[in-house]
Amino acid sequence: MLGNLLFKLVRSSDGLRERLWKLAYETFPKVLPDTDWWFMNYGYEPTDAERYELGTLDEQQFQWRSRAMYHYLAARAKVAGKDVLEVGSGRGGGLRHVAETMHPASATGLDFAASAIAFCHKNHAGTPARYLEGNSMDMPFGPDSFDIVLNVESCHAYRDQALFIREVARVLRPGGKLHLVDVRATWNWDLLYQWLTEAGMELIEDVDISSNVVTAIERDEPTKKALIKKRVPFWLRGMFTEFAGNVGSQLYERLKNGEIQYRRIVAQRPA
Repeated sequence: MLGNLLFKLVRSSDGLRERLWKLAYETFPKVLPDTDWWFMNYGYEPTDAERYELGTLDEQQFQWRSRAMYHYLAARAKVAGKDVLEVGSGRGGGLRHVAETMHPASATGLDFAASAIAFCHKNHAGTPARYLEGNSMDMPFGPDSFDIVLNVESCHAYRDQALFIREVARVLRPGGKLHLVDVRATWNWDLLYQWLTEAGMELIEDVDISSNVVTAIERDEPTKKALIKKRVPFWLRGMFTEFAGNVGSQLYERLKNGEIQYRRIVAQRPA
């Protein structure tokens, strides 16, 4: 019942959805101040072919499947020597991984949650990544500032996603690319494709990775369940279980039965 209610609320009106997500992203870093909890995505189980082509991670590392979501997205972007922006950088672990292992010229994270940015400044100080508080629909950057924009499981929560896409097109240099992963219903993906076209962006890659995410959720379930029991207050566990997409949550069930899809897309600003 709680899962159905939360699922409907976060997919309701644009303004309410944005306020609810902002509340969640402001609250959870305070509830979970753990310095090693760097990621908030659902995780990604790479294929053997991806491990061979794009490299492997330390699979004993805490939250390695959530790290893998970033690794196998950014490795495809070939970010070395490029200026990279992540919009919706959250707790900062993904951008830090990209900055430390893939050697971009610069790595900038932008997030609307002040508590998330404070967490990043405290826990990622001294790394090549920098983190700024700001609005995805009114980015504090000039035109033609970046070669690559990353967006991981984030833009579904924005009040005006079409405006976000236009902002991406503005801050990208000619030939620059948006690398995005997100979870949506089919009709909502169709809207995103429309907004990309209207912003003058060309969709050059579109892959359904739902099975990789479902597998990651299932394989991470014992660890995630134990951590929630250990670290999350009792009164917040049901809500956090839904937010985290655990096995049995509405998100997990809808993703597994195909009602919603988790996709990886690449869109390019024309050169």
